[in-house]
Amino acid sequence: MNGPFEIQGFQQPREVEPGPRRQELRTPETRDSFADMLTRAVGSVDQTMKTSEQSIQDFAAGKTENVHEVMINMQRAQLSFQLMVEMRNKAIETYQEISRMQI
Repeated sequence: MNGPFEIQGFQQPREVEPGPRRQELRTPETRDSFADMLTRAVGSVDQTMKTSEQSIQDFAAGKTENVHEVMINMQRAQLSFQLMVEMRNKAIETYQEISRMQI
């Protein structure tokens, strides 16, 4: 009887490795410091703000009529700035917490 509920024989279990698998982390050849990463992040936020300001000036001068693109650029700049401020606040909060620890 070959039905959908036919039970087949047991199969050999696959070999199981004890413990979790370890994965190698691949890092780029050149490692950037934390200061370099922060500098690039602040530069990116600054560039976003400048792009937003330029699109506002272009719209006010009549160089562009796409108000949607202007609003998107403004929101992108606002969100990136808010994220940067929140990251700064969290870093300061963490520093204050560490400084209160007793050694």
